[in-house]
Amino acid sequence: MRFVGSGEQANFANWYSFYRNRALSTISAAALAFYNLSPSVRLSWQGLGRCTTFDGSDTTYCRNNAFKAYTPAHKGQLYAWLQNIAFDQSTYLPAAMKRAGEFYRTTTPWQAFPNAAGTNTTQNTYACRASYHIMMTDGQWNEAASAPSNFRHDAATFTLPDGRAFTQRAPYYDSTANTLADLAMHYWASDLNPNLSNDITAYIPYKTGDTTTDYWDPRNDPATWQHMTNFTMGLGLTQSLTQSNIPWGGSTFAGSGYAALAAGTAWPAAAANATDANVYDLWHAAINSRGEFFSVDSPDAMVQAFADILSRIADRKSSAARPAINSGQVSSDESGTQTVSYQTSYASDDNWSGDVKRFEKRWNSVTNTIDTVEVWSAKTKVPAWSQRRIKIASPASINTSGLQDFNATNAALSLYSGSTLLAYLTRNPENGLTDTLAASRVDYLRGNRTGEGTTFRRRSGLLGDFYSSSPAVVSGARYLEQFSNRLEGNTAYTTFKASIANRTPRIYVGGNAGMLHGFNALTGVEEFAFIPSSVFPKLNKLTGSNYSHEFYVDGSPVVADVYDGTTRQWRTILVGTLKGGGKSIFALDVTTPGSEKLLWQFDENSITAANAVKMGYSFSQPTIARLHNGKWAVVFGNGYESAGNTNGKAALFVLDAMQGTVLRSLEVQGTSGIANGLSTPKLADYNADGVADYAYAGDLQGNMWRFDLLRSNRNNTSPFTTADDAAAAASEFKVGFGGNPLFKASADNAGTQRQPITSAPSLVAHPTGTGYMVVFGTGRFFDSDDKDGDKSMPQSVYGIWDKQTLGEVANNPSINRNNLQQQSITNTVTATTTDGANRQARVISNNSVRWQASTSGGSTLPAQNGWYLNLVQSDGEMVVENMSQLGRTLFFQSLTPNSDPCGDGASSWTYAINPFTGGRTSQRAFNYTPSSLNSGTGTSIVSAVRQDGEGGGTLAQNPDNSYQYCTGQECITVYPDPSSIGRQSWRRVEERE
Repeated sequence: MRFVGSGEQANFANWYSFYRNRALSTISAAALAFYNLSPSVRLSWQGLGRCTTFDGSDTTYCRNNAFKAYTPAHKGQLYAWLQNIAFDQSTYLPAAMKRAGEFYRTTTPWQAFPNAAGTNTTQNTYACRASYHIMMTDGQWNEAASAPSNFRHDAATFTLPDGRAFTQRAPYYDSTANTLADLAMHYWASDLNPNLSNDITAYIPYKTGDTTTDYWDPRNDPATWQHMTNFTMGLGLTQSLTQSNIPWGGSTFAGSGYAALAAGTAWPAAAANATDANVYDLWHAAINSRGEFFSVDSPDAMVQAFADILSRIADRKSSAARPAINSGQVSSDESGTQTVSYQTSYASDDNWSGDVKRFEKRWNSVTNTIDTVEVWSAKTKVPAWSQRRIKIASPASINTSGLQDFNATNAALSLYSGSTLLAYLTRNPENGLTDTLAASRVDYLRGNRTGEGTTFRRRSGLLGDFYSSSPAVVSGARYLEQFSNRLEGNTAYTTFKASIANRTPRIYVGGNAGMLHGFNALTGVEEFAFIPSSVFPKLNKLTGSNYSHEFYVDGSPVVADVYDGTTRQWRTILVGTLKGGGKSIFALDVTTPGSEKLLWQFDENSITAANAVKMGYSFSQPTIARLHNGKWAVVFGNGYESAGNTNGKAALFVLDAMQGTVLRSLEVQGTSGIANGLSTPKLADYNADGVADYAYAGDLQGNMWRFDLLRSNRNNTSPFTTADDAAAAASEFKVGFGGNPLFKASADNAGTQRQPITSAPSLVAHPTGTGYMVVFGTGRFFDSDDKDGDKSMPQSVYGIWDKQTLGEVANNPSINRNNLQQQSITNTVTATTTDGANRQARVISNNSVRWQASTSGGSTLPAQNGWYLNLVQSDGEMVVENMSQLGRTLFFQSLTPNSDPCGDGASSWTYAINPFTGGRTSQRAFNYTPSSLNSGTGTSIVSAVRQDGEGGGTLAQNPDNSYQYCTGQECITVYPDPSSIGRQSWRRVEERE
């Protein structure tokens, strides 16, 4: 006898309550899997012998199971059914599959809002919706169903809806009639709604280059017609998958069993008398309909299988949504003269592969035009897997650089949260079980292609997708030496500049193969890669045959030259973020190519104080700047979804650039009980001495904050220290305006419809010479719930005058929407470029802003504190990317989620506005002829145009000194105000001009 501890008692109680038999295991697994299912999913459910309709009429056995969106009410009906489901039913799987397939032949599944109250469900059918059937059983089926008409079983010969001929072929064919697999083939191979166009997007993650081979690979689903794909699951049935010539390999396409089937080994003959072969029929049915089969033997495995099925479905949707997309583009240096540019891309339909390309713009003297020439493509220049310089963190006692090679030996070191990387890599991502393939997974991640398509995921290339990250360029000195020497009180920058004059240029970019990559900018060869420790726990997922896309190092790195006060040397450092890939940020010393050093890593565990704001997902892009405490710092917002973020707090983190230690965490208090997080900050150098004085950043609750990075309690008229005076301590840095926001963005005057701010503000010197115009847009588009946009209220662009910029300020600015001048979109027209091309365009108003109080008709009109422009509410239009200033014109890209589920994810408008008024510019900013505008617009100035490409835009200067605004998809010609082109800043901290 032994005594049972409290922990074991709790485990037993949990098991007894939820998992003590198969029935409760099934209920619990389904309840857990469907708990967080998106409301955009439409679903119904059925039983095997009871609950055999999909229209909600059988409330006794089905509850209200009418096929509809997964609203909270519909979710409640599902859970009520699960709690009362009858498990004393025969295993009539073929009949259940036939009912599901015949249901998809009706019009209901294709309606925009099926069975939704108050909608006309006969309208708006969508031809692009993929359809799935999840079938779970704990027994072998024991009764066949009657054959459907025009039965397209796997032993027949017929023509598929796309014109291809199906003949008896492995691994689909078998000679047994009227099986579950036959029904699965029929409802996959038949056009279930011939009245709709064939707009289902093909899902082809496995490509060989031969279209016929790819078409008949059951891991792919090439069907573009309306069809049904099955995901099947057997509970406790693995013991029946025992045929020696077809052993179960743990997943649908794994092991020698599937290889034998693909080579022509016959399927066991299923029958209506519940034989072991009927379990193979579940596997066969999944293959015939281009789905997957899961054989599970424990409650935990069932929970994981349900979760994997929903993840597979979601990944098919996202993978099919967008093929090759150019996701980022940067110029070759700080000047903005884009004679050389680097473009990242990803292809979700090509195994989530990615590429980086170098382009050069060259003047063609024959045609008198500028040619864009591709110089190299990095995916073709990846070194042999054994030769790649891939690094992970190392304890300082092993390597003073903080880095060590990524190999199986070094992966055994304890480096992250007390666990070793090797421990994470011993976990099979398909079933969560421990295996002996860790060393092979290390080699796979390094680029070894052995085992691809069998043991591990097939890749189209060794570079993963570059989804959000834009490249950072490192070449020569980044600053003007006279400013830098004066800043630190010596001539060290002159020496540093000379030492790196011939440094081999590199570009660095984060990728979703788990690494930050460093490419030789001249050749495109990968010369360095770094795997941040925070992504260790999910590196194994990259090797899984059924990989569902994940984010890893998805943020854009930033690079700066900083002065190390300890060594009294200038260094070039890179700061990288993971964005949606994790709650972490890291810094590398990249001064000398080939001698990189890891400086520090900062994550959600780095701040340990109780109730302090923690690091969230690192969507906030950092800024590297010199501060008034004499140190160089990395300044960034805490990001999103940090631990305990529902307390309404957010924070600006200020870290020592070389050490990673926290110099200051400036917490702000929003509305308690609502999730919050601080977005990307913009730093301001008011007196142009190279030292940051203020930081501005917005949060998810719509607050625009100012942070005073100055010495406190200044009583003189010169509130800023000189550049070489380290008189202010970091403890003196404060949240501006006594802890109050500069402005609260709200779509209504009462301040109740708060508008989230997820991009950095732009700072423009106010035309009066006092203070800044703080210009920013509102909206959020980083969570799955954001994909349709918020159409309950408009999002806006604001320009707020911060006139109190002569030092620390403690008073509340009390600026609200009533104090602002409204601008509006007045017309949407078709405009014509000078070369005859047409494009949709918008015209906006040009109302003047009253900066001082004035008298009119005996009434005093109060001064206004800025302006606002409402975007199109019905479109869910928003601004989630940073802005670009060109002289007195501010360019920015808005994003409009696509309300058509058969369309691409989003569309974009590029705006050009006057930052002082929020209205249209005085000179044309786009290349459109005035005569092409409708006569009713009252102006010849276009203020916005449709432009393809998401992810923000980049201003570029061509060799002929013309300008372009470029997205990842296209570039359009733009024009600055000819009277306003100012000098380039000596470094990227906003100054007054």
